[in-house]
Amino acid sequence: MSRRNSALSTWGSAIGAAAVCLAVAACGGGSTSVVPRSVGEGQPALQRVSSTNFARSATSNTWSTGATAPTKRYAGGAAVVGTDIYVVGGFDPLGVLGKNEIYDTATNTWKTGASMPTKRYALAAAAVNGIVYAIGGADVANNTLNTVEAYDPVANTWSTKAPLPTAVDSIIATVDKGLIYIVGGFNTGIGRFNGVQVYNPATNVWASAAPLNLGKSYAYVGTVGTSIVAAGGLLNSGSTTEDNEVYSPHTNSWATKLHMVSPRQAGCAGGIGNLLYAAGGTKKTTPLNHLDGYDARLNTWTSLAPMPFAVIGPESATVNGLLYCIGGSNNGTAGHIQYYDYVQIYQP
Repeated sequence: MSRRNSALSTWGSAIGAAAVCLAVAACGGGSTSVVPRSVGEGQPALQRVSSTNFARSATSNTWSTGATAPTKRYAGGAAVVGTDIYVVGGFDPLGVLGKNEIYDTATNTWKTGASMPTKRYALAAAAVNGIVYAIGGADVANNTLNTVEAYDPVANTWSTKAPLPTAVDSIIATVDKGLIYIVGGFNTGIGRFNGVQVYNPATNVWASAAPLNLGKSYAYVGTVGTSIVAAGGLLNSGSTTEDNEVYSPHTNSWATKLHMVSPRQAGCAGGIGNLLYAAGGTKKTTPLNHLDGYDARLNTWTSLAPMPFAVIGPESATVNGLLYCIGGSNNGTAGHIQYYDYVQIYQP
């Protein structure tokens, strides 16, 4: 199964002769299609869409914006060390990235770290004990990767770690009790994967947890209290799902819970307190600005304040009780794709 014939949304770009398409309506295989753009083609300059920077809101259920990112990108990974968000990989208007850019949430400023050795997109990132782990993803040739690389912010260096047992892309990572969980994803030979791969940074060893009931990629994943939630995502059929599953590390089991308000995938997600927040993403091809909160204790969904800017494929992070949604794309057709440098911040 190829990513072009299953896909995530109709994001498209070409790197040399190879077109990259992560699409819900498959590239050439669904109701919509993307015309690849080769680097160097006569592409009009993308309109710079910048956010006005203003102080973070202290009012609950509101959004504000931070300093715009140095690079417009989507489908990267993000991880938090202290008050810094490390944004790695993804796409910009010229192709697949290895860039490592660091947003200091305390000072609302950006700086640059050493680039990730393996350029990739649709990867996951997570941090444990001050080290950032970049996991899986796909490379410039659209190959799904099992690569795991670790970044030490103090030394500003990268090292290679034990590879994923099953290569996956289109993933989001979450951390619980020092372990990194990679939930589902996409593999070119398997399709949408229901496996749950668990990495222990202390031992550099991978293990398997109980699988999802439903194989899916780019779900809204986060740790909420003592549980891990995986809501929404993309199925092998090419349709998005409102499926919502909750994992108990204590019993190593998944339970199907109340569905999302509407099916979607490839958005911004994070667990804060007792809620999983699911922002943006797409149902088919149109970017959404919806924000919904799932209360794992009460098994209820609540519609919350919409994002200022609708985006697909932003990087997600939570810092000090705030949800950060960085970058993303508008899923435009060739010649009209916009990659964003927004930093959208939600105050629960």
